[in-house]
Amino acid sequence: MVKGWLRAGTVDGGLSPSVMVWDRLDAAIERLFEELRSSAGVSTSPHGRLLAAGSLEDLVGMTDVVVVVVKPKDSRELLRDLGRLACEEQAVVSAMAGLTLEWLRQSLGPGPALFRIMPNLAVEVGAGAVAIAAEPNVSSDSVEAMLALLQPLGSVEVVSEELFDVVTAVAGSSPAFFAVAIEALEDGAVAAGLSRAAARSVVRQAALSAVTRMPTRLDAPGESRLDSDRVVERDPPVAGLLEERKVRLAFRQAVEAAMEHSRQMRKG
Repeated sequence: MVKGWLRAGTVDGGLSPSVMVWDRLDAAIERLFEELRSSAGVSTSPHGRLLAAGSLEDLVGMTDVVVVVVKPKDSRELLRDLGRLACEEQAVVSAMAGLTLEWLRQSLGPGPALFRIMPNLAVEVGAGAVAIAAEPNVSSDSVEAMLALLQPLGSVEVVSEELFDVVTAVAGSSPAFFAVAIEALEDGAVAAGLSRAAARSVVRQAALSAVTRMPTRLDAPGESRLDSDRVVERDPPVAGLLEERKVRLAFRQAVEAAMEHSRQMRKG
């Protein structure tokens, strides 16, 4: 997320918000800065946009939004400290898997606005998928401000907290599903005579073009099937083979399995 915000450069014509980071372990911050220094397209010091806080007190005292990214087992004490330090005008955002808004509020206590988000790894390059949920009493203005803050990281969707397992499954796991499909298509091209390098180039470019042509919003009912119906129209034998091998069903079951894995992680 830090990389995504730093890569974003500008938001609405101005500099994107400064990012301040803090960790109980100084070595963790040092590793972050070292990694950022070696990352193409990321500068750690344009106009002081990335800063390291000396303490949690300093972090809370100098920021409007505090994003909590720690292991759930380490969260309770941290949230209690945040509840003691933060004021009602600030916001706390949890990126921790499995911890509900209700549980977070009990640990945080009254005060700052509270949000949950579920980002995936592509936020690093501004192409992520981020789900967000807010407590019922959070104002619409606060929600809009949070959406604006997250927008440089990729696509942001407001969803019911009960659907976070679905988002985890499709946003977090589906890139691996896509990779399997792409690698299988490459293998098919190689078996048919293409070199591995040529197959990789052609298939990945085809995948990229397919994704860029797909609408992200369904403005008309006919768009719901994207390009899948064209396969049926143009090459019925291929469509029949895919259905016979239950490719669509396999992806659906993969999503269901990923959702169950997310649920088990929450229980753990």
